[in-house]
Amino acid sequence: MRFKERNKKILTLLIFFLTIFSDSCAEASSRKHISKSNIIPADVSFYDQVLPTLAGKSVVLVTNPSGIGRYPEKILKEFKEKKVKIKHLIGLEHGFLGLEEDFSKSPVTVDETFQLPIYHIYKVKNAEIPAILKGADAIVFDVADMGMRCYTYLSVLKRLMDNLPDPGTRFIVLDHPNPAMYLGARGEGIQKKFLNFAGEFPSLFFTGMTIGEAAAFYNGEYLSNRVKLDIVSPENLKRGFDWEREGIPWSTPSPNLPMLDSARNYLGLVLLEGVNVSVGRGTQAPFVYFGAPWMNEPDQIIPELNEDSKGDYYYQSVYFKPTFGPFKEQICRGLRLTIVNKKYDPLRMAYNLMTILKKHYKDFKWRQYPDGTHNIDFLWGTERIRESIDAGKTYEEFKASYSESESTTNKQIQKYLLY
Repeated sequence: MRFKERNKKILTLLIFFLTIFSDSCAEASSRKHISKSNIIPADVSFYDQVLPTLAGKSVVLVTNPSGIGRYPEKILKEFKEKKVKIKHLIGLEHGFLGLEEDFSKSPVTVDETFQLPIYHIYKVKNAEIPAILKGADAIVFDVADMGMRCYTYLSVLKRLMDNLPDPGTRFIVLDHPNPAMYLGARGEGIQKKFLNFAGEFPSLFFTGMTIGEAAAFYNGEYLSNRVKLDIVSPENLKRGFDWEREGIPWSTPSPNLPMLDSARNYLGLVLLEGVNVSVGRGTQAPFVYFGAPWMNEPDQIIPELNEDSKGDYYYQSVYFKPTFGPFKEQICRGLRLTIVNKKYDPLRMAYNLMTILKKHYKDFKWRQYPDGTHNIDFLWGTERIRESIDAGKTYEEFKASYSESESTTNKQIQKYLLY
């Protein structure tokens, strides 16, 4: 009996250690080290092959830490060695270092790193942009975006392309993958009355394109290819890639998307900026936490939300206190979103989440501007998402109302896709 019991214990221990070993191997295999990635980012080709072609030229630089701006010392060194002059910089929403929460209050400031003027396009009238770009031999545009119309970097891209004063100016875009590529073009186009800086690019809510593809699309469909466009692509990138398994590093495009998890959540939770909740801005988990002081007993709605998720994501209750933004310095009850299926449907998630919040909380409201217009209409591009939820329509009914537009757009953009 002792011999059998000892063998049983040995077998149990062996199974335990094999399980631990196999689990650790599975975990290790789910994320590839950057040094083993086959995908070579666009900045490698840019420095090796494109920058030398700009020798003796003058450029306007548009970047931040999601692009070559993460290493400003290298920019200064490489551009100087190649005898490329930086005329000045174009400022994006979160500043050159990607640290600013608010827009610059001045149309032009002086960047401390480069000691050059930095023009903040969102503070400059369109009629003034040609003068800013005049005299440049090339525009170097290198920022990662989210593959969404409501992300302001696309608006900057559009405004610069619209206002190039010289058709001979090269417009060089360093391309990047984005977390929404798997979705294709989704949602609705934006109505003219809802055009705004965070919704100016002529696409559906999800563009279905990388930022380089979006530049080619806009050039071809709206500018008759008059822009001398040069897209520098990441090598070996293919649609359907897995971010972790391909070993693609995440470069923060803005302070509220510090991690890939935040970015994946953002695809859906950004629509909650149209209602009276905090989406975790000013906390340690932006676009992971969301809630409000009025959102009492959130645990009561978790079963309904988790059942609706179909296993693609789940919610847990949290407390948090934002340091800025909605409900600044107030204790909020709310939920934490964790994505399980990296190819989940963010529109379904957001629509059903807002529907359930509206059903259970009398204090739920659509966020309004002083003139009575609704923030979410500017985000989505039409009144349809708000009116559909108010009318009690299901997500399937809501989606069917614009499915034809999605199908048409996905066919339209097909010829511009590079990966």
